Amino acid sequence: MRALFASSPLNPRNSAENAARAWRAAGGVPMNRIKLSIRIPAEQEALIRHIAKARGLSRYQALLRVIETGLSSITGGAQIRSQMASEEALAAIESRLSIIESLTDRSLFTASAAYAYSRRAALRNDSDADRVDAVTSDAAQAAYRRQKALAAEVLP
Repeated sequence: MRALFASSPLNPRNSAENAARAWRAAGGVPMNRIKLSIRIPAEQEALIRHIAKARGLSRYQALLRVIETGLSSITGGAQIRSQMASEEALAAIESRLSIIESLTDRSLFTASAAYAYSRRAALRNDSDADRVDAVTSDAAQAAYRRQKALAAEVLP
């Protein structure tokens, strides 16, 4: 019995069987021919038939694709999940950073406007409200631009 399973170059039958088992698929990937008998629910079998029909494959080729996809998801699933989690975390941080930047920018403008209004109130000699508003707005914009320029110098 042992002689049947030994791979000896002297026994041509065994080397032919080994050559038949170790064939290469497209792309040079070595493959072994093995037979597996599995039982699957009728719904899964119908799904495999549908995949085969939709992609123009035989039922066995479709089953092979299902197995390959399943194995790759199992072996690479942890990496994919952790990568997706880190990408989601990074996206959440970017979103929050955008909100914080917007709030900081608005706070800077509000502080600049408050500075301009208090400055104008200290120099109250004018009764023309439209002109006061225009001058105050210009002063607030100028203060805002100055503060943005100072912040740009500090940040890379």
